[in-house]
Amino acid sequence: MAFYFYLVILAAAMAGFSIAWYIHHHKKHSKVLVCPLNSDCEAVVHSDYSKFFGVALERWGMIYYGVLIILYTLFVFVPQWAHSTTAFVVGIVSVFAFLFSLYLTYVQYSHLKNWCVLCLASALCSTVIFLALVGNWLL
Repeated sequence: MAFYFYLVILAAAMAGFSIAWYIHHHKKHSKVLVCPLNSDCEAVVHSDYSKFFGVALERWGMIYYGVLIILYTLFVFVPQWAHSTTAFVVGIVSVFAFLFSLYLTYVQYSHLKNWCVLCLASALCSTVIFLALVGNWLL
C-alpha cells in the first residue's frame, strides 16, 4: 500500500519542483509571470514575504521538492530505505512544509491581498504530499 502513496508523493513533488523552477526561471531572467484568473503573481513573488532566511522561496521549494523526488524514488526502488529514520525526518519536514504553505496562503490573503495561482498550485502540491503521508502513516 505504501508504494501507491510514494507514487502520489513523487508526482506531487515533480509538479511542485516544476512550479518552483518556473518561478525561479522567470525571476532570474526578469520575465513577467503570467498568471491565470486575473491574479497578480508578480506582486506576490516579489513581495517582502518572498524570502525565508534571505533565500527566495522558489529556491527553497526546488530544494524541498528535489529532495523528495530523490528520496521517494529510492523508497520506491529500495523499499527498505522507507523504514529508516530518513523516512521519518522527511515526513516531519513535509509536515512543516505543509504548515508553512498554509501560512503563505494566509499571507497572500491577509497582507498582500493578491493571489498567485502558481504559489497556490505549489501549496496544493504540498497539501497532497501531506495527505499522502498521513494516509500512509494511518494505514
